[in-house]
Amino acid sequence: MPNWVIEGVLATSPRPGYTPGPEYAVPAAKVHAWVEETQRFGIASIICLLHDDQLPLYRREIPQGLIRFYTESGFAVAHVGTFDGQTHPFTPEQYLQAWEAFRALPKPVLVHCSAGMDRTGRVVRHILDQLAAQDAIDAAS
Repeated sequence: MPNWVIEGVLATSPRPGYTPGPEYAVPAAKVHAWVEETQRFGIASIICLLHDDQLPLYRREIPQGLIRFYTESGFAVAHVGTFDGQTHPFTPEQYLQAWEAFRALPKPVLVHCSAGMDRTGRVVRHILDQLAAQDAIDAAS
């Protein structure tokens, strides 16, 4: 289930079908249910942080792949993939890419990695910092 960070603007969630522990495939029914719930939540866009090593979890039952499935389901999508479990998972360029995606995508935007915590939290923190910096610039003008 999505969670608001800024209501109507920015949300987070685990990826479709996330369960802790080893996984080999995500059933299509779980992906469809996740998409329907996310649409009911009002999400317009998704920033997906899954690296290419995690996307094959969806290929067996979603042959077009998760990113394309999101697009076909009506979401605007940005993919800023990075490996899970890294001390510093993002390069400065990837943080910039995520920020620029957030700015360009229709709102509300949902950010997700696998569990929706570590990588997602870092990108959301970066977006919040950029929004605060923009607010400070606007207030000084």
